[in-house]
Amino acid sequence: FAKKKVARHVSASLNNTPISNYKRNAHCGDLWNLKYLRKFQWSHLTEKVAYERRVREQKLRVEMMQARRENAAYSKLVETGKKLDKIEERKRKRKRMEKEKRDGHVKTLEEKSNSNKRRKPRQTKPLQEGTDKATNKALLGSLVA
Repeated sequence: FAKKKVARHVSASLNNTPISNYKRNAHCGDLWNLKYLRKFQWSHLTEKVAYERRVREQKLRVEMMQARRENAAYSKLVETGKKLDKIEERKRKRKRMEKEKRDGHVKTLEEKSNSNKRRKPRQTKPLQEGTDKATNKALLGSLVA
């Protein structure tokens, strides 16, 4: 309101009166709750809202930085763990090779390559068309029986 006198009069007259008298209205049964606030300006309200928003954004920024730091520390720990595992694996492999050398069980390159070859399964040869009829009958009889 432009004048304080009008604002005081409106707040006093509307306070505790129904918003709407029509039953089909969504605000039927609701009451106005107005109070005149001395020395209150609209800028006070907008300043408070802006301040709360800045505080909330600052908190969110701090939380995000903390989460990034934790994530970086965790990933660094995972990487160092992987490195240590690889080092231990190499040590175990080296000890195994030294043990095999001492025992005289060192495989030559040919033995290693032969052990990696796949074994071929035996296959029966198919019957040729020119075989005798007695053999074919015996085969068919063994299948049916």
